[in-house]
Formats: sequence, structure tokens, C-alpha cells
Amino acid sequence: MDNLTSVALNGTLTNPPSIDLLKILSVVPFFTAFLYANIMMLYTFFSEVSFRESSRYVLFAHMLANDTLQLVTAVSMHWLLATHTEMPFLVCYLLTILGASTYLNTPLNLAAMSLERYIAICIPLKHAEICRVERSWIIITVIWIMSLYPFLFDFISLCTLENKSFFFQNLYCFRESLILTPVQNWLRSGSQGIEFSLVAVIILYTYARIMLVAKKASGNKPSVSKARKTVMLHAVQLGLCLTSFTYPITANLLLGVDHWFYKSLLLINFVLFILFPRVLSSLIYGLRVETFKIHLKKSLPSCSKRIRPILSHT
Repeated sequence: MDNLTSVALNGTLTNPPSIDLLKILSVVPFFTAFLYANIMMLYTFFSEVSFRESSRYVLFAHMLANDTLQLVTAVSMHWLLATHTEMPFLVCYLLTILGASTYLNTPLNLAAMSLERYIAICIPLKHAEICRVERSWIIITVIWIMSLYPFLFDFISLCTLENKSFFFQNLYCFRESLILTPVQNWLRSGSQGIEFSLVAVIILYTYARIMLVAKKASGNKPSVSKARKTVMLHAVQLGLCLTSFTYPITANLLLGVDHWFYKSLLLINFVLFILFPRVLSSLIYGLRVETFKIHLKKSLPSCSKRIRPILSHT
């Protein structure tokens, strides 16, 4: 086990009860706002047939559902750790797989959304044929397979290299407590590096191709410009995903602080580099798409009350 795991399991870092309570409650406003925003956007998606029949919005809805699942898992693990709750290794491992696979799903989903915009602008005559809703669900399945396969090898390496008695122990559940061999570190770092590099190449390629079409376009410049900005937004979203890579780096830098203040700094680290980017990413995209934003406003309770009187007078 690495230093971070040893420190946590040896119990040398114990917070005062008031600090533990503060750590739990401080996440609640962000988490509640994120959940409300995502639930409303998912409700908007399912309430409109036109959205459910569009591959673009199906991929967006998958991103919303995936990010919601990822944040629920991450915050649950954060609360369990803050309350010093131990759990069986296998339960913790399944929670970690769920959190990590949904984390890896996001960039792959962004790549799929960029490719959809590329096809819509660069191959418009074949867009309806290539980007059918049925194929969107196939792509979503492939995304999940790609994000889960590293953990299959991770589990095989654990079963091969680690003492089997460890599988029946209880532990504090966080990512570092499950990295027991150098092979696991290599597998996780390698798979994440390859995946993010591949997604970056796809987004750069689609952006460059749409830029070329934009220069040649004469009559459809607004839609080309919107597609270019959308792909650029996906690049920003990818950047937000990459900020979470700084979490383990800054966590290791904080290891020298042998005090309860260390865990309080980890909380700030968690909010800044895990929670906040996820909240911001999906919200920016949902509010930017004009058609979706109009229907979202109708779904909001405060907005719908304002709309009904107007409709009744017309």
C-alpha cells in the first residue's frame, strides 16, 4: 500500500467531530444543485419525442445520466470516508469500479458527440443514415465496454499477485486503498492516458475538419459556426475532465501535513477537482443548446408558472 493508504488505515489522521460534520455538509449544496439540474435536464429529454429521436440528444442524455451516477458514487464514498465507515473489500471494489468507469465514460462520450457534429456538417447527406438512434445505443454500449475492460485486467492482476485473504478484509473505501500492486498502477495510468489521448485527437481532428468546411461554406455558415463552437466546447469539457487528474497529485503533496487539517485540505481538493468540473461541464452544454434550453425553461416550475398566464391571454 502507498503512503496515503497507510496514513488513512493507521488512523493517525483523526478529525474532530465538528470537522467531520462540516466535511459532510459542505458537499451538500453542490451535490443538491447538480442533482436538481441534471434531473431537470433528463426530464426535459424524456418529455420531448424529438429529443429521444435524435442521436445528438441521446448521447447528451447518456452524459447526464453517466455524470449523475459518477457524482452519486464519488460523494457517497466521500461521506463514508468522512464518517470513518469501513466496508468489505469487494463492496468497495465494486463502488470504485462504478465511479472510475463512469469517470472514463465522459471523455469517450464527448468524442462520440464531436464525431456526430462532424458527420452533420462534413457529411450532411449521410447524417440521418449514419447517426441513427439505434446506433447511438450501440455506441453507448461500446463506451461502457471500453471503460470497464481495464478493471477486468485489474481484478485478474489482484487475484494473481495478492494474498486472497485481503479480499475478506474491511477497509476505508477510497481509490488508493485498492491499489496494492505496481501492475495496477501501470494498468490504470496506461488506460487513462491512451483514452484521453485518443479523445483529444478525435476532438482536434473534428474541429479542424469543421474549420475547413467553414472556410468553404457560403450558404450555411451559421450552422457550421455553431458546430465549430460545439466541438470547441467539447474540448473545454475534456479539459474539465482532465482537472481531476490533479486530484491524486495534490493529495500526495498534502501527505506531509500530519494533522486533521490534511483531510480538510483533501475536501477542498475533492470539491475543486472532482465535484465542480462535473457540475459545470454538463450544465454549460445543456444551457448552450438553444432548442434544449427553451424546453428546459418550460420544465422548470418557476418558468412554467410564468408561461401559463401568458398562454391563457393569447
